[in-house]
Amino acid sequence: MDTTEKLRRMAFTPMRTPLPRGTKEILDRASAETEAVDGDKVVHYVWSGGERKALLVHGWAGNAGHVAVLAEALVAQGFTVVALDLPGHGESEGKESSVIHFARAIEAANVRYGPFHAVAAHSMGAPAVTYGMSRGLAPQKVVFFNPISSYTTLWRRSGELLQASPEAIALVRARAEDWLGVVFDDIEPLVAAPGFAGGLLVVHDAHDPESPLPDSRALVDAWPEAELVEVENLGHTRVLRDEGIVRRVVAFMTEAEDASGR
Repeated sequence: MDTTEKLRRMAFTPMRTPLPRGTKEILDRASAETEAVDGDKVVHYVWSGGERKALLVHGWAGNAGHVAVLAEALVAQGFTVVALDLPGHGESEGKESSVIHFARAIEAANVRYGPFHAVAAHSMGAPAVTYGMSRGLAPQKVVFFNPISSYTTLWRRSGELLQASPEAIALVRARAEDWLGVVFDDIEPLVAAPGFAGGLLVVHDAHDPESPLPDSRALVDAWPEAELVEVENLGHTRVLRDEGIVRRVVAFMTEAEDASGR
């Protein structure tokens, strides 16, 4: 195996992490269901509620426990909520994963449980949602927490983490595009955003080391109906369970539609 292929596998092999403290009890109250996506088992956690449905998507190296607090809050407001362990994460199968693997799982969940009134996604889950939206996913409300909004930024940061030269990362990117059947420039969230009808709320910690705030500002500027909430001292994942932020997100997802139908 050559160096480029080793780097590609490193970049696309997620680390499985434990459930955040206190979230197992929330997941245990859901119905755990499975779906085969690309031949691998994907686990869905489903909390039955009202007619409005919400899909919650964790980020890279996360699991459904990371969005469990939000799930519980939405169920209390009458939503039916679906959260995924994405391919290669949590209890789902798969060794390698990617934003495209994420998107296929999201699309499969939409076929099985949708349509979804609202979708919330963290970090790498966000570009998977925008890719899914470019292919037919049509939520009325979208929430992103510390989203990855630029593949250019993502690849540059990947090079830093893997301690690889820009030239090596360019080769890894090209090989990944062949493997996944996409061109990353063509599926940039910023490219797709102007065509989206759903309202967007982005919550971003100003000092998040995983995702630069300027990328979220650019995404909000490109999205026709969008709002950015800048926060501090909530980090990359703690923002998902902050009481005030959860209340803000639930209010956004439940607010009345305007005259345009959003």
